[in-house]
Amino acid sequence: MKTLTIKTHKMKNVYTGNHFFILSKGLNAGKPLDKPCPNCFVFFAKSEEEKNQLYWLCFGLWQADLFRPFLTGSVIPFIRLDYLKTVISEALSKVDVKEFDKSITVMQDLEKYQLNIAKQLELLRQAKKSLMYKMLR
Repeated sequence: MKTLTIKTHKMKNVYTGNHFFILSKGLNAGKPLDKPCPNCFVFFAKSEEEKNQLYWLCFGLWQADLFRPFLTGSVIPFIRLDYLKTVISEALSKVDVKEFDKSITVMQDLEKYQLNIAKQLELLRQAKKSLMYKMLR
């Protein structure tokens, strides 16, 4: 089993190398991020390939709501660092690398499609809005 290097992010720190961020608070706790935010962890990887695999593993775990049972807190839910490491470690031990690499490609394609559809929906909203403005002039 790999040793995971995950630490609490401090906003004053600047990181170099292969890393990504994981949201630690709210109902989206466990969501991987490219850019830091005040309430997140930083995940350090040894290589770009490992970073990519771990990012998409966390993304899949987050999408499947597998972090949700580990959320703590009555007002603002959060996930503890040790629980996060446990969930990711267990998932890593169950993953078949070849099959997972295929799944990463599919997830990346689906994410691109989702972003494209979101842009199209935004353009449709803007078209409706401008039509109403034009009609009410």
